[in-house]
Parts: sequence; structure tokens; C-alpha cells
Amino acid sequence: MKMKKQLFFFTGENEYELCKEVSHWKKSFISRHGEENLMVLEGSEADLSTLLDAVGTMPFIAEKRLILIEGVPRIERDELETLCSGIHPQAIVAVVDPKPDKRLSVTKYLKKKAETKIFKPLAPGALKGWLKDESKLQGVMLEDDAAKYLISIVGDDQWTLEKEWKKAALHAKGGPVTVKDVEEVAVPFGEQRVWQLTDLIGSKKPIEALEFLRRRLERGEDPYGLWSIVLNMVNNLVLVKAAQEAGNKGENAIAEATQIHPFSVRGVAMLARSMPWDRIRDLVNFAAEADIQLKSGGYRYTADRPEEVIALTERVILACS
Repeated sequence: MKMKKQLFFFTGENEYELCKEVSHWKKSFISRHGEENLMVLEGSEADLSTLLDAVGTMPFIAEKRLILIEGVPRIERDELETLCSGIHPQAIVAVVDPKPDKRLSVTKYLKKKAETKIFKPLAPGALKGWLKDESKLQGVMLEDDAAKYLISIVGDDQWTLEKEWKKAALHAKGGPVTVKDVEEVAVPFGEQRVWQLTDLIGSKKPIEALEFLRRRLERGEDPYGLWSIVLNMVNNLVLVKAAQEAGNKGENAIAEATQIHPFSVRGVAMLARSMPWDRIRDLVNFAAEADIQLKSGGYRYTADRPEEVIALTERVILACS
């Protein structure tokens, strides 16, 4: 048996592309051989006997039978070898696992013996191209700057990017999707929202930073969470300033010296260069005292009364301008 013609292994961290590939396989196979010849098994739950029965069964009035195993089976290597030798000549077996345990002998065996396809995250340039291609297929014109901006605030998760560009397209009402459309409706995710806010503050764009703050609050983000972002930025400002004066140049060098993420360094590097130590000390003293008062009850903060923590956040933003 030419195993690579019957045994496939789909893996890799790009779950979006992996899922799309599996979906394409399912649809294409069903259209040619019928749904009754497609079987999906959970690898972590199926024992060797179940797996052998599945792969050893001939197709029902069709040329081929497809067995999709979701997750590397929890069997030993010799059992996997037995399983592979028991694949019916008209059966195709595909094991799908985005993040298998690479240390396991069964994983190593699959990579060696199966037709393996690894789905890697797209590089920034390819990601922008994918965004524009996807939107074009839907009849939407996504401008270059809008695509770049969307990636900068959302990150490289294609599921999220797909959802957010479609929201921006609805907002554009049939016209080209611009940066403004993305700004109005797209939601920054995870650390991306942190970096966007600190970038605006560090670039001395207080109006834009306050507008970003307003939009995040309108979308239900916790005011204290936003305060924590600003507080952390103030702490990073001190560390970056000290690293710059110690002779570290460039974001990567400063990041290594301070153990701060390079994107966080980028957000405050320009501000650190231009802000003298006396202003930084005043800012640190204010932020530290305000945080103490928030935690001790000197300032009030509840879900129903967020006004004081919002005002403190705004004051720090303005103090950086």
C-alpha cells in the first residue's frame, strides 16, 4: 500500500486555514461519494478496535470512503502501525490536530508516514493580501490602509479578522472600506488594544487617545481595566527612559534591557525621549497615589459609578501630551 496516498495528517497553528481545508475536503468528498461514506471520529475517545473497524470498512456503493480523525489517537506507536496496515484499499484516513504533542511517538510516525500538510500563521504581507482577496470575493473594496490598520488592532487571528472586516463593510454601506470605517466599528483584541492606546499616548495624540478611550467604554470595556493599561504604561515609561539613558538604542535593544514587549516599548519610546525626568516623576507620583486611593476607597469605583476612574485615566493621558 502506498500509505501517503491514503493517510493524511493536517496540523499547524493556523486553525482558520486548517478548518477551511477540512471543510473543503468534506464538501468535495460528499459531493462525489455521498455523506454515508464520510465518518468523523474523536481521536482522544476512540480505542484501537473502534479505529480498526472504521478504517477497515469498504465504501457503500461508492469508489472511496473518508475517515476523519479529530486529534491524534491516544494509542501506542505499534498500535498505530497496526491501524495503518488495516486501512481498506478504498479508504482515505485524515488525522486533524492543530497542536499535537510533538514528543509522542505516534505524532512522529504520522509526520513521517503520512502526507503531512502544516498550516502556519500568515506573515503580515500575506495576511493583508488574504484580507483583500477575501473581501474582493464578497464584492467589497477594502483599502490598503484599512487592511493594514485592521491587522494592527486585531492581530493575526483570521477568524477575528474575517468577522471585523465584515462589520466594517456593513458600516461602509457598499462603498470602499476605509480606515475610518474600521476605527468606527472594529474592536481591538487582547494586547492589540493595549498597544493601540499606548501608541496614541506615546505619540502625543491626546485627542485620538481620548476618543479611543471613549469608544472602548461605549463598547462595554471595564473602566478599571483601561486604567490598568495606562498605569502599566507609566511604569514602562520609567523603565524605557532609564534604558535609553543607559545607551540602549532601538526598540529591540530596549525591550531586551527592560524585559518589556517590543510593541510596548514602541508605544512609549518617543514619549520617554521627549519627557524630562521631573515631569515623569510628577506623573508617576500622581498615578501611584491615584491607584492607592482607588484601592483604599479614597476614590470611588463601582460598575454603576465609574466616573472617577475614567477621569483619572483621562488626566494621565492629558499629562503625557
